[in-house]
Amino acid sequence: MNSKRKCALKTCGIRFRPSDGIVRGLQAWCGEDHQIEWAMAAGRKLRAHKASQELTERKKAFKLQNHRHQFDLTKRVAQQLANLLDAALPCICCNRPRKPGVQFCGGHYKTGGGHPELAVDLRNIHGQENYGCNCQRSGNISGDKHSHGFKAGLVLRYGQKLVDWLDGHHPAVKLTGEQLQQIRKTYMKEIRHIKAGGQPTRDWRSINDKGPTYDNQL
Repeated sequence: MNSKRKCALKTCGIRFRPSDGIVRGLQAWCGEDHQIEWAMAAGRKLRAHKASQELTERKKAFKLQNHRHQFDLTKRVAQQLANLLDAALPCICCNRPRKPGVQFCGGHYKTGGGHPELAVDLRNIHGQENYGCNCQRSGNISGDKHSHGFKAGLVLRYGQKLVDWLDGHHPAVKLTGEQLQQIRKTYMKEIRHIKAGGQPTRDWRSINDKGPTYDNQL
């Protein structure tokens, strides 16, 4: 019971008999002045931690309400999922097969900037050879003497109805940060499921599907 204790104040640390100091549960101090100094330091540390937490929460809230940030994050995840769904298929534009050294991406038929209402809709995003079709040919929508192009590729793979739907009128939709975040979570869940060996949980390219802009479909 009389074993020595170590002063909790880090700058002190001397050992003393409990009867010669102050003991409060697991903590002990060699004197009242060091107990006060320790308490003040602990208070400063606690306030700094709370301030850090508040700053982190404010940053998270800002990012959630920053539409451009949320939009870009969700669009990238949508492109990742679209490319994964087409992992066994050749380029939608030029029919080039996937092989080592050939990079593929999730390419938009209707550009994300020009058609934000379709920017994260998987019916508008398909596996595309990145360099030749996406970069060099600006998406290769109409094709050329070397390839049939994005539009013809969609018809060959899915039929004219999908192209007509994509080319048709779509009401302007501005998703909130919370909606974009929810879509992203849904897509990430599907990505993990497929990478784990599972089959797609739904037909993401069906024109009968209401798509990701509707909460009740998430």
